[in-house]
Amino acid sequence: MNMYAVPSPGIPGCPPGLEYLTQVDQLLIKQKVEVVEALVGFESNNKYEVRNVMGQNVFYAVEENDCLSRQCCGPLRPFNIHVLDNFGQEIISVTRPLKCMSCFFPCCLQELEVQAPPGNTVGYVIQQWHPLSPKFIVANEHNEPVLKIHGPFCGWSCLPDVDFEDFMFFETTN
Repeated sequence: MNMYAVPSPGIPGCPPGLEYLTQVDQLLIKQKVEVVEALVGFESNNKYEVRNVMGQNVFYAVEENDCLSRQCCGPLRPFNIHVLDNFGQEIISVTRPLKCMSCFFPCCLQELEVQAPPGNTVGYVIQQWHPLSPKFIVANEHNEPVLKIHGPFCGWSCLPDVDFEDFMFFETTN
């Protein structure tokens, strides 16, 4: 053990490994496209690079689910995503059960649970019903609303991916 190593001080209320997030106001998530997947159309577990505005990799994210779900359920599939720091340590896990996202089925809207290891729930992202545009609530560990996310008009799942880049805004809820 290095006697000169200084332990990094934690930030009160911030799960270990997530301290970097208190210093940034924007992250860019880029999916790593598999060549075989692009050519053959066989869906594999997705991998993502999470970068800061300078393009530096800050985190990596890896999807975990089964082959049958990926092939049959497409973008509606259930999954676990493990977010890793640059040292390969898991800092966040995101779990989404199998649900639909159609405005015709408002009882089965999407919901994510976010945990910071070892298995401590730190929040949720809950889809709100709306016939024309995607709307989500970001809630804390007690399922109390903290932020609202409003997507672009007409973000139906039958259209290509919904781009929140120019349309996303946050507002605090009381």
